[in-house]
Amino acid sequence: MTSFAQKNDKVKSEEIKTIKANFTRINSIKNWSKIKEVETDNSADGGYINYYYNHDKLEKIVVRKFGESGQYLAEYYLLNNKLSFVFEKNLKYNVPYYLKEFNYDDSEIIEDRYYYSNNKLINYKSNQDDGAPFSDIFIKSEEKRVLKEFNQLLKNSSLARKTTK
Repeated sequence: MTSFAQKNDKVKSEEIKTIKANFTRINSIKNWSKIKEVETDNSADGGYINYYYNHDKLEKIVVRKFGESGQYLAEYYLLNNKLSFVFEKNLKYNVPYYLKEFNYDDSEIIEDRYYYSNNKLINYKSNQDDGAPFSDIFIKSEEKRVLKEFNQLLKNSSLARKTTK
């Protein structure tokens, strides 16, 4: 088994190109054949999960959660019915939004990008990257966490109600 750090750079580069092309293709879709939406109550101020289908094929899942101390966004992209890319954005407010000291511009933004091939994390990028290599333990735990969340979203998709754009 090839570890995160050992993957052939040329193969990895080609896989990432394919993932990016798929990301662009999916985000260029203007009219989805079906969008399923489910509200989520596992955050202080609610949220939702949208499942985007193109010709009855699940292509994208978007999770939004709102809380008094921030917001969370996760976008999951599928390629050949498998997870290919995840974009996560955490917006952490300087103080809860209902306090007078709240200043949106003082919020901390954390963005993470996960590139998957055959259910294996092949690349990880974060705006919190300080240039030091990520540990194998960290990469493995992130790989498992994201896949677990994705698989739970797939299970929950059957609970979603049908909506249209």
